[in-house]
Amino acid sequence: MADIVIDTAAIYGSARSAVYNSPITNGGKPKWYDIEQQRNGKNDAWIFFVLLQLLIVLTILKLAFHNDFENLFRIFTNSNIASQIGRTTKDDITLSSVLMSTIFITTMSLFTRFIMLHFYPHSVLQNNFSIVILIFLFTFFSVVKYVSLKYIGNIFEITSTVDEYIFNLSAITRTIGISMIPILFMLYASSEKYFNFILIISLIILSIGVVMVVIRGLSTSYKLMYSSMYHFLIYICVGEILPVFLFIKLLTKTVI
Repeated sequence: MADIVIDTAAIYGSARSAVYNSPITNGGKPKWYDIEQQRNGKNDAWIFFVLLQLLIVLTILKLAFHNDFENLFRIFTNSNIASQIGRTTKDDITLSSVLMSTIFITTMSLFTRFIMLHFYPHSVLQNNFSIVILIFLFTFFSVVKYVSLKYIGNIFEITSTVDEYIFNLSAITRTIGISMIPILFMLYASSEKYFNFILIISLIILSIGVVMVVIRGLSTSYKLMYSSMYHFLIYICVGEILPVFLFIKLLTKTVI
């Protein structure tokens, strides 16, 4: 009598083939199980188009307003050149200044959104409309600060000093806005493991800008400190520190 060998693996494979139903042929929907999680792709293509628009505006500034673009970095690096250009430049709102301010507001709004979404991933910032709120907040505080400084200059008859401070502040913020464009591209295209490294670089850039604002501000207001230290401290608390905390308060209440 010959031994009968039963190939269990072959029988198991045939049984699987017999009961297999393809979702293509039977029209059935694929089954989802509790252990499986559906991953939805992020709809952030609009960020790329915003960054592309920033590059286009930057190119227009470089080609059409070459002198203003070059003077911007000269003002940032040299205080003497900043004083000379500030005395010869009229306090007018030009197309180049509007474009540079727009770059600053847009880049800081996008940067804030990237940072807040990293630490608060389930906040309302996931909504694409949230960028409009951030742009409104930055624009509102920028306009309020400009108007309040102009008002202080006219009331206390220190228009020249205030204009010099506004000139330096605008140049520094616009330089920061342009410098943040590569940071935004890195935040958009890089993976999460590089976030801390990019965050450190961005904080260094912002810290340099803050230090420059403080140095230039003190260089233009040291005479006011000696003449009225009390009013100078009031201005620092109300005009510089209070808007920062108020902005953080509104940010946390509206977008988180």
